[in-house]
Amino acid sequence: MRDRSPAAVGFYPGNKQALKDMIRECYLSEFGPGSLPEVNPDGPREIVACVAPHAGYYYSGPVAAHLYRAIASDGEPESFVLIGPSHMGYPGVALMAEGNWVMPEGRVPVDSKLAKAILRNAEIILEDDSAHTSEHSLEVQLPFLQDLYKDLKIVPIAMGMSDWETCREVGEGVAAAIREENVDAVIIASTDLTHYGMMYGYAPAGTGPIEKVIKWVHDTDGEIISRIESLDAEGLLKLVRGRDLTMCGAAPVTSAIVAAKELGAKRGIKLQYATSYDIRGSQDAIVGYLSAIMTK
Repeated sequence: MRDRSPAAVGFYPGNKQALKDMIRECYLSEFGPGSLPEVNPDGPREIVACVAPHAGYYYSGPVAAHLYRAIASDGEPESFVLIGPSHMGYPGVALMAEGNWVMPEGRVPVDSKLAKAILRNAEIILEDDSAHTSEHSLEVQLPFLQDLYKDLKIVPIAMGMSDWETCREVGEGVAAAIREENVDAVIIASTDLTHYGMMYGYAPAGTGPIEKVIKWVHDTDGEIISRIESLDAEGLLKLVRGRDLTMCGAAPVTSAIVAAKELGAKRGIKLQYATSYDIRGSQDAIVGYLSAIMTK
């Protein structure tokens, strides 16, 4: 069994107690859901896929907390398929099919059976651990999931820049594998939305006044969110690529929408949206965060 070491400590605390305390603060934050989650073993299990942010918990954690409270209320999935962007420049699509992800709260095993079924059903996906070695977009989801579930299993998938055909093949392959294995799985697509400011070399509405900038970010992210709510996978990718928007996980979310619809999802629901400016007041680099679910 291969172990993957943590690469994103700093996005979340590496100390177990400090991590527990921060997750609690995310739930109880002004921008969080306002209450702690409770796993409902008899939940309806209507959530097929979802969207989660992946910045540092100090910024995006309260938004992420909305999603994980919703997942807890919905029941106890057997497995989670995590699809995230490669910030490290990996050129293709790759999953880790065996081993464990080492975290402060303990090891998280890869669901090898489901991973190998995905490889069979989506030939475009490679088995390549190296795509995940230094990537944070999936790792930051695990402390929230470990806080909820003791018997957690994952299939991690990293995507580089991908076109519509690639996203469609990934989404259809994931859905086919879930059906083939008859596993109760939730797909989590990891993304942040607009990245605005000189740090990103992206300021189409200028650098001020801040009210003008924030309105532009909210309006632009609102267009993205509307595509997710309507489960318009191809429309989402066309919007982001056609206007050169800075949503980093457009391909993972597009793939997740394709898979969700194949598995019977009928609607998307925004749970929470906020920017880093809304939450922390930072003006130098403004990033949009979304939690959303896709349900039957």
